[in-house]
Amino acid sequence: MLTKAWYVGNTTVRSAYRIKYALRALAAAGLYHLKGTENENRFARVLADAQVLSMQRLEDNPDADVSDMGRKWRACLTQLGFITPDERLLRRVGINTEPYRITESGRRLLEAQNLPSEQECFLRTLIVQQIPSDLEQFIEIEAFNPLRIVLALLLELERRNLVMRISKNEMASIVQVIGQEAHVNIAADIIEQYRLEEAELNGVERRRFRNAVREEAAARLPSQNAQTLNDYAGTNFRYLKLTGLFVESGNGITLAEHRRTLVRQIMASPFETLPSREYMPRFWQGGLLPTDNLTEAAAAVLELAETLRREFQIEVPLPANLAELEVAEINQLRHNMEQQIFERRELLYAEQQVEQWEEIHRYLQALQNPRTSNMIPNGEAPAYLEWVLWRAFLAIDSLVNMPWEARRFDIDVDFRPRFTAPGNGPDMIFEFEDFVLVVEVTLTASSRQEAAEGEPVRRHVAQYVDRYPDKEVYGLFLANNIDTNTAETFRIGVWYRNDDSSLALRIVPLTLEQFTNLFAQAFRLQGRLEPARLFDLLVRCRAESNAAAPEWKRFIAQYVDRNVQQFQR
Repeated sequence: MLTKAWYVGNTTVRSAYRIKYALRALAAAGLYHLKGTENENRFARVLADAQVLSMQRLEDNPDADVSDMGRKWRACLTQLGFITPDERLLRRVGINTEPYRITESGRRLLEAQNLPSEQECFLRTLIVQQIPSDLEQFIEIEAFNPLRIVLALLLELERRNLVMRISKNEMASIVQVIGQEAHVNIAADIIEQYRLEEAELNGVERRRFRNAVREEAAARLPSQNAQTLNDYAGTNFRYLKLTGLFVESGNGITLAEHRRTLVRQIMASPFETLPSREYMPRFWQGGLLPTDNLTEAAAAVLELAETLRREFQIEVPLPANLAELEVAEINQLRHNMEQQIFERRELLYAEQQVEQWEEIHRYLQALQNPRTSNMIPNGEAPAYLEWVLWRAFLAIDSLVNMPWEARRFDIDVDFRPRFTAPGNGPDMIFEFEDFVLVVEVTLTASSRQEAAEGEPVRRHVAQYVDRYPDKEVYGLFLANNIDTNTAETFRIGVWYRNDDSSLALRIVPLTLEQFTNLFAQAFRLQGRLEPARLFDLLVRCRAESNAAAPEWKRFIAQYVDRNVQQFQR
């Protein structure tokens, strides 16, 4: 076992799926100088403007020093091989290239069009990563690949007929202190004994046992404590899942079933360590995958076809000359099938939301005070607000459009939000049998709310009025507090097209608390929120929009409250 735990990725960038958006912001800004306080501040502000990160310091003081955030994200992109490192390191290893340039691996990530192709970018990075290296300082030890250690251990657990899962505490206390694939058998022995002892305990005793095991592991590591090991385990899970090889399993990870062939192909060849001058260009390029080979790519496609048939009863017509196609054609087919599997699983996820209404309710409550809630990851409140409202409308279970058509934000392999919805369109679009609801959400408050949301929300609703000429289109604006100036803008609700023709928009502003109460009471007492009930509420609220904005807000509040009370009766 090692005297220091390793980690994959970057421990300070928790939002691993935002790496692509950070890289996109860097490319759009054309920044090539990322070192020094001034440049680091500039990079941090570029990320903030692109909403990759949220910094209260900047909101409180636009001139605040945020160079630490620039350094953090620069380090993350460097550690993953998406940009070249500083000139000092390049000189030391004798590589003649410009510092802080987007690498081939980084460009591939920027060009990725869907989640499976993004996952392949991260897999190509992590499959070639070696620790230690000039990019990853570590103890003096022969270089190893963390991804392969985790894959080998999972396969060994399966071979022993043990549950093929690595829990967070097993990762923290056992797995991330292995530095050789040859030691996987020892780790499996330890995990087997650990599980036998854990299974005999319950409740508080089990938690104490887990903590004691982690403390014992930390006692053997001179520079790391139990909390650090726990943090590293969370980081490892987040970054390993980026590859698409892993999915959540309870409080841990396991292999994605439809990637088993690819995993076996990867582990069929030994890991090759390289000297720094060869390693870094390979790392920046991204490693070779078995699917770069025609035969292996065809085998992966056949496995995906079997997964679609077995899990979803979908027969995929494969080309009769599959083995004669170009590798690029087969891999395009593979990516399409992986996307199809992801969409089918998203459909299943959507169907489950009606049974998850209580969890949705807890998130809705937490988002009313996101800074004080441990349910909302730090800095992720805007993305989680969109995500939980998407889930709430999936729970209504009457949508005509597909779940992925209803959201404009990206989700990860576990269906959690990766980023907020991009501009030039609404956050969500829910099409019902009789009407269309365009939903916009914000955590912005005070008079800034109208300035930030007034024009975009009206423009987005107007787009869908023209897109659905045969259905009534309503806009629903949700925020923790509705500024009266915002209500006035939506009360008037007029939008002029380019030809000066006008649209009378029907937008209703609700507080998040009002929507939460309506949602929870409907599900608590009736098991669902009927779309007709929601539609009637929107119609009635718009009917009172001739009142002045303060009176209109009061009417909406009273009318929502009456609806909640009617559920009680």
